[in-house]
Amino acid sequence: MDRNDGVRSILAAYQDAIRAADLSDPVGFDGDHVLTGKSGHKLFGVLQRFGQLWEGKDDACYLEVGVFQGLTLLSVAGAAPRLRSFGIDNFAFFDPNGKNSNIVESRMQDIGVENATIINMDYEDALETFESYCGERKIGVYFVDGPHDYRSQLICLSLALPHLHEQSIIVVDDSNYNHVRQANADFLRTNADWKLLFQAYTPEHPSAMTEGQREEARRGWWNGVNVLVRDPSDQLERVYPPTLRSRERFENDHTVHASRISELAPTALRAADSMLRWNPLSFLRQRVLLEREYRARKRIIRERHRGINTESSALTSGDLTPLRKGVAP
Repeated sequence: MDRNDGVRSILAAYQDAIRAADLSDPVGFDGDHVLTGKSGHKLFGVLQRFGQLWEGKDDACYLEVGVFQGLTLLSVAGAAPRLRSFGIDNFAFFDPNGKNSNIVESRMQDIGVENATIINMDYEDALETFESYCGERKIGVYFVDGPHDYRSQLICLSLALPHLHEQSIIVVDDSNYNHVRQANADFLRTNADWKLLFQAYTPEHPSAMTEGQREEARRGWWNGVNVLVRDPSDQLERVYPPTLRSRERFENDHTVHASRISELAPTALRAADSMLRWNPLSFLRQRVLLEREYRARKRIIRERHRGINTESSALTSGDLTPLRKGVAP
């Protein structure tokens, strides 16, 4: 990709994807049948074309966080077979039977993809040690589709910074969520050389749509997307993803984290929602789950205070960070 024409090249690839969605298969597999996952056709069409911008460049690679069953990773690797491609996933989510890792490996063999590598690790550990996998390569295209809580989203962006190519492209999936958009916006505000190139959303999550709406989302961007690019020559206007002005939900994090039953919060929320909807059966089901989760953590919970837990009992009472070796005092 030409150093002086990076944004225009990226725009051309994006516009091509809008016209034609996903690429015709370059390696002989039927993406709608061999590969399955939760992505819109325009989304992985854009990823394929962005990957092709970097194909054949030995100093670049493709990286994604959140592999699931390999749809986007193998689609990009197949469309750009001379681009080293990596996928980070410890397969801890959406994998109740523990089969997704084997599914991805099997599909890699079935469709003959040889340029993709699975890094089966927690995303923080993998990003902190990514140079041990990529060597001298920098990330040309980075697809973020891992845990979508605010912190995980922001850390996925921040930890990748040292590994990103000077003309890197970041694609963030599931940007319909306000907390994901907030993390993207905060990243853009604290990294001035990055700009928002493209954003697209749907009115609600695909699981809340009618089948017709869901099919349209499947042909499009699925659950929202933000595309971020470096813009050192300042060609793009400075735009941020729209977010809610109220910070109440983010401020509630403090109450949750300091509570003695913080790990039980999701089930407690579902129980409260069932009660407010006056759904006794659902409430009883969530109550049983809540008691089960409490018993599993009872010893830890009983050692905590009701709401002022700091997790600091084993920390230092005062410790000065030493100078590095060779640095004069």
